Amino acid sequence: MSVLPKPVYEQKLFCGKATMIVFGAPFDWNYAGANREEMEAKNPGISLALEEVMHTYDIRRALVPKPAFNAKVATANDLKIELLPGFFRGMDADGVLLTEPGDAYFLASADCLTTALFDVRMNAVAALHCGRDALIDRKFIDHMPKRDHTSVIDAGVRHLDELFQFAHLSSRDVCENNEFGWLQGGDEENMERLYNHTGMVAYLAAGIRPDTFEHPTVNHPYAEANARMVKWLELFEARSNILHTYHGRSTNSHPRVVTDSASGKIDLFALVRRQLWACRVDRLEEDAFDTATSTGPDGEFLFHSNRRDKLKRNLVVVRLN
Repeated sequence: MSVLPKPVYEQKLFCGKATMIVFGAPFDWNYAGANREEMEAKNPGISLALEEVMHTYDIRRALVPKPAFNAKVATANDLKIELLPGFFRGMDADGVLLTEPGDAYFLASADCLTTALFDVRMNAVAALHCGRDALIDRKFIDHMPKRDHTSVIDAGVRHLDELFQFAHLSSRDVCENNEFGWLQGGDEENMERLYNHTGMVAYLAAGIRPDTFEHPTVNHPYAEANARMVKWLELFEARSNILHTYHGRSTNSHPRVVTDSASGKIDLFALVRRQLWACRVDRLEEDAFDTATSTGPDGEFLFHSNRRDKLKRNLVVVRLN
């Protein structure tokens, strides 16, 4: 029996409604493969490690869509292929909707941050893979057809809204489960809050920071495409500032999405924050790590990073409690 590698951190989120567990280096969490045999052939020991994670954290079902940078969000009904006991794959998507306690989202990543978006209306979580191309429709920027959702953030918010609308909950139903204290007005005000996103809370974790996330706009094979993307992001940032000013909010402390135009340094955390703000989700927290540079007490890297190794992966687990 192998010993489960120690996570970089484990944290209760949203008043204990969810748990995030982040595993990093040196163990390789790459679980690529269409079945147990393929997974083991590519990364010996990975099957047992995943099963130990599920046992240790009492995970009933691991819902594991393959990240596809398509800004789609899957549900349990989309994931019917059981590669390991309770470990389900199927649809290619950049996130999953967690609605049943004991279900968890598994993401093997190396620099793409994870966002857990909790909806107090439904006690549900949209767990989202927030890599660059899951947040930006680069094909559309490069004059190709637009996908259904520009960002997986928008897709996650819309899925939670549809879940709420399908349930036909009333203000009274949700007021009885008002642990976050966000419903404090009369019936009319409470109903308004139910149908905006005041009751959503987000946590951002395990991603690369902008100092090493460069997209050069000159003297680079992809300079022209990078320049178009950087320009699009700068316009998005400007519109975001205008929107916040219109609503009477200061933009002085807002994080910059593009921290350096020439080198194309992008802050994915800032981009996710602003995309959530555009959906009127204002209550956000994030961890303090950088998957490219964070080190432990002995100077060892805490995470795998695509900047150093194209194959090895970290594991982020979001469990609905």
